[in-house]
Amino acid sequence: MRNLMIHEYDGVDYVLVWETVHHDLPRLIKIVERRLGIG
Repeated sequence: MRNLMIHEYDGVDYVLVWETVHHDLPRLIKIVERRLGIG
């Protein structure tokens, strides 16, 4: 997703970006915190 956002400004699906941040990021944060022993 990073390459798409950096190189295709007009082709970025901002709804998809928001859904990814909103739905996937909290889960990823929990996984990382658990692995680091801080969650």
